[in-house]
Amino acid sequence: MDRAYETVVIGGGQTGLAAAYHLARRGVDFVVLEASDRIGDLWRSRWDSLRLYSPAKYDTLPGMSFDGPGHRFPSAREMGDYLESYAQRGKLPIRTGVKATRVRAEGGGYAVETSEGTIAARQVIVATGPFQHPYVPEVARELDRGIRQIHSVDYHRPDQLADGAVLVVGLSHSGADIAHEAARAGHRTIVAGTAHGQLPFSVDSRRARLVMPILRFIALNLLTLHTPIGRKMAPQVRLGGGPLL
Repeated sequence: MDRAYETVVIGGGQTGLAAAYHLARRGVDFVVLEASDRIGDLWRSRWDSLRLYSPAKYDTLPGMSFDGPGHRFPSAREMGDYLESYAQRGKLPIRTGVKATRVRAEGGGYAVETSEGTIAARQVIVATGPFQHPYVPEVARELDRGIRQIHSVDYHRPDQLADGAVLVVGLSHSGADIAHEAARAGHRTIVAGTAHGQLPFSVDSRRARLVMPILRFIALNLLTLHTPIGRKMAPQVRLGGGPLL
């Protein structure tokens, strides 16, 4: 068995790094396991034009802010580089390229099985994040092989699309972003999905800079599981997401 740690953090994304920051400040003996070869690679693997859906001033982790104006919307690659710089600046103990495959209780603590052996820990923080496994409906297998099919996890830019019309299945933020990009590239674009509305103004506008703090306050204080209205809205948000930005 590999050496033992007080705490093992599984995942080197935003949550895992924020946890690591606080563990380091408290002098805890810990390690962060990240399956990718570099911190931030998950963000770098998204489509090229992706931008975050919240301004930079709301995307920072403890102890380090984004460079540049706080009202701008960083790109996915900028987010990936920010996370990598955050880990380097904090000198956080991270093992990249190490995938955790199983956690089991053992001897009053835990044994974390990884691609490079087993690590003992008194406690484990699981920070792997959502959207790890692409979902493709069964009907996709029945489509003609002449129809090019690309899941959003493999989509990077419009030149991957075949000539002609494009059907985008899914009308949350990923689907809407990709549909807009396909349309701008000259494809007749059809979107299949349930619309949940959208903000009635551009998030890049001056009006948005005034309204965003109010929306953030509402989201963090009113629309939570601690309030009656938040609990009432939770099933709808979980099934279909919130309004598009």
